[in-house]
Amino acid sequence: MWLLFIVLVLVAMSFAQSSKEKQKMGLPYIEIDVFQDQVFLTKDDIYYRLKNKGLIGENKTFADIKFNEIENFLSQMSEIKSVEVYAKTGNKWGIKIKLRQAIARIFNLDGTSCYLDKDGRLMPLSINYSAHVVTVSGYINENDFTKSVEQVINNDSLKTIEILDDLYQISNYVCLDKFLTSQITHIYVNANKEFELIPRVGNQRILFGKAEHIAGKFKKLKVFYTEGINYTGWEKYDTINVMYKNQVVCSKR
Repeated sequence: MWLLFIVLVLVAMSFAQSSKEKQKMGLPYIEIDVFQDQVFLTKDDIYYRLKNKGLIGENKTFADIKFNEIENFLSQMSEIKSVEVYAKTGNKWGIKIKLRQAIARIFNLDGTSCYLDKDGRLMPLSINYSAHVVTVSGYINENDFTKSVEQVINNDSLKTIEILDDLYQISNYVCLDKFLTSQITHIYVNANKEFELIPRVGNQRILFGKAEHIAGKFKKLKVFYTEGINYTGWEKYDTINVMYKNQVVCSKR
């Protein structure tokens, strides 16, 4: 009797699986997790790319849908941080996507432009959206989208010649601070790999120097803006230098 029961269960499971594989699934439900308004991809973009690749269609059955292939295809898109393709009960299935978060836009010496994201990776521009993030220019030419900040940090030889890790540390610090995000609009990299910051309010150059003691330098700058400059006025100085220890040195116009 037990043997008969097991056989019947296996037959039932086989029949259910066969019926499932023949079931028409239709198009997936797509859910996109976006940081604020950084919509680098839309649902229509995803549908178009998957249809163009032949991975989805109105009449596809469960057996026709290559879940792993779809996941791998989407994972390779530069705008996407993570993706999950899953089946639900009945003929429902879905795709959950998390988009990458840009923290800076780089304008390269060769005339190209790209984004630096929250995870320290470069990503190309989007035809859908221009992110409102701090801009970067100067002696910089970053266009290798396979490179990441993590690779640079963990490679001593790369750290001595690369600027990407330093740029990431400064840009990310600005991005995480509400006051700095509203005040710092542009970062310039000079020929000595030193950083200069351009504020939104006031017409000064902020001489930041190397990407060292970053928290301390920004702390001095914030104190100067919230306490010192209120007594002197925004237009009195043309440069604000935070490179020196425990002091802010300014030059008058």
